[in-house]
Amino acid sequence: MAAAALSRSRGVAGGLYFLFTLLCLVCLASSRIHDERLKNLREVVQKIEQKLENLKAEKATFLEDSRESIRSLEAMMALQMLKISEQSSEDFLPLNELLESAKRSLESTKDLLEKTKTYVDEQDELLDAKIADIELNLGRNKTIVRALEEHQAEL
Repeated sequence: MAAAALSRSRGVAGGLYFLFTLLCLVCLASSRIHDERLKNLREVVQKIEQKLENLKAEKATFLEDSRESIRSLEAMMALQMLKISEQSSEDFLPLNELLESAKRSLESTKDLLEKTKTYVDEQDELLDAKIADIELNLGRNKTIVRALEEHQAEL
């Protein structure tokens, strides 16, 4: 009877040892899978950060170039309007008509510039909103990475 009890306890112990070994292997495999996912998530976060920096640089360049072009065109138009005003003479009617035509052309160009300014400002606002959204998502992803790293450190 004692021999039967002893063989049963060995069977239970052997079964427990097998379950413990299996559990360790599953935990190890799970840990490796989490390591791989964490590594991939870090890479994604790094790529998003790089894209965000590139987007910010492109936005700054686009806005500065656009605004500088608009300023220089406005200055040229103001100079042209001043020249037209100075050259207008009531004595010479054909020149007056030509100058009035040039004035109207400059006015329509000025309207186009105003529309361009509005467009640039709208694009600036859209890019700001897009950047803010990306930064928010990036912050969330970084929080997830930190939490996974802390969890990984505990294991």
